[in-house]
Amino acid sequence: MSTRKLIIASLVCGLLILVAGSAKLLQTATEPQESPRLYAIGTTVQVGGLDVTVRSLQVTAEQTLAEITMDNFAVVPMGSSPLDGWSMLANGEITTPQASSQCVSGISSVTCVLEFVVAVGTPTLVFARDGDKSQWLGA
Repeated sequence: MSTRKLIIASLVCGLLILVAGSAKLLQTATEPQESPRLYAIGTTVQVGGLDVTVRSLQVTAEQTLAEITMDNFAVVPMGSSPLDGWSMLANGEITTPQASSQCVSGISSVTCVLEFVVAVGTPTLVFARDGDKSQWLGA
């Protein structure tokens, strides 16, 4: 194969790479950007059909306590626990609640205190249900 043919083949490949890169850039630029769902403590957010509120977040020497309220809890299947779907990002890892206490159930709502491991720094609480997820940043 001659040098001329190799140079032409490399130029064609380079042009194809430029066209493919431009097409990908345009594709990502036109995709809708989803804003992050990071809320302050006390904010009520609808997640998977539930109105969820993290009322308070307290870090003690033994554990991290999160008081949460979930309204419309009647839409959750029977036998589901208020712990389902909750996690906390702290200390560089994601943890699930160790337990819950002081759970008070109303007609269609439940209020609990979730107990997590001790958080060093600012913990972030996460609730996920039915493919929907929201996060609350501790103070």
